[in-house]
Amino acid sequence: MINKSNYTLSFTVRASKMNKAGKAPIEVLISVGEERTVFSTGKLVTLESWNKDKQCVRGTNSEATALNEFLKNLRVRIYEEEIKLVKHGFAVTAVLLRDALLNKVELIKEETILSVYRKHNEIQYKQIGCGVSKGTYANSKHGLSLLENFIQFKYHRDDMFLRELNRDFIEEFRIWLLSEHGLSHNGAVKYLALLKKVVNRAVANNKIAFSPFAAYKLERQEVSPDFLNEDELRRIINFNSPLPRLERTRDMFLFACYTGLSYVDVKTLRAEHLERDNEGRIWIKKKRIKTGVLARIPLLPSAKMLIDKYSGGDTLIPIYSAKDINLYLKDIAILCHIDKRITYHTARHTFASTVTLANNISLIAVSKMLGHSNTRMTEHYARLVDKCIGEEMDKLMDTFNCEE
Repeated sequence: MINKSNYTLSFTVRASKMNKAGKAPIEVLISVGEERTVFSTGKLVTLESWNKDKQCVRGTNSEATALNEFLKNLRVRIYEEEIKLVKHGFAVTAVLLRDALLNKVELIKEETILSVYRKHNEIQYKQIGCGVSKGTYANSKHGLSLLENFIQFKYHRDDMFLRELNRDFIEEFRIWLLSEHGLSHNGAVKYLALLKKVVNRAVANNKIAFSPFAAYKLERQEVSPDFLNEDELRRIINFNSPLPRLERTRDMFLFACYTGLSYVDVKTLRAEHLERDNEGRIWIKKKRIKTGVLARIPLLPSAKMLIDKYSGGDTLIPIYSAKDINLYLKDIAILCHIDKRITYHTARHTFASTVTLANNISLIAVSKMLGHSNTRMTEHYARLVDKCIGEEMDKLMDTFNCEE
């Protein structure tokens, strides 16, 4: 901070610049050592209403009150700019402090990590329903919260400047996500990728010269999602229960197995998303909530039967809440003797692998039905199918080896 014995901040009235209405400008006088600077506040006051000793306007009317509040806030702002300069390593002078207040010091115009993250989230919030899902926005909000907690935990600060972001910061954030917050490797990578996106936006907007992520590689670990094989899917199809909640859960799960739609896309499915072509086929043509990419799915007879079964309600497919349906699916898995962790999203994986790719539907066609923007994500399912085929053939080879 400035040595307060050499520093003065005061407000004065310049009588020599009085206007025709009898008002003179209120000026700021800053003195640091032998250096002095004076500049106008942009406010005017009559000489008789100015209290020189208390440096304020006399009276309690609305005009006097407003002027005094302005001067009070201006004094606070000057002290805040002083703190910013000190934090940036400046030797504070009277002129530099004036320039900082007038936003003329380029270095302290830089934004903070959390401020650019918040701006990113604000823009994303406005795009919900227009290419951004509520789930994507929720992930961004949680990512911001995690970053806030990390900065407070590691640096005991409320925020940090963008220029302070470096490779060590990224690595320490990753370790904190793993150790202190208990995330998996891929979970940590997800939030690092979000931060990278925010930083890249800041680089593009000239808020920071370069991204420290340029020298930091984010690699996700290969994870094989669970899907039902043909035998397991058949058990679900043949499952019957006197409990209505389990019957409906089975039907809703099978509908996703036959269409590949995600939970939120099933929940928002409407009659207007169904189209009949010239050949008499019924199609689901619906933009995915998550990505906005159009999914085009010929409706299998089994899926059409489920739509007909539940027709007449407020929605095309009356699905339970995500929490409830996943809870009921656990019960169904146990009753069907399926030793896998089944969630509603398992149905989408099952459609991609067992229902389509394993039945020689082309990768490109499956990609279009899933609403993928390219086949790169769909290839993952193809590898899973190849792995299963390979494992089955290994068993067959073992059988023939035993017979030799």
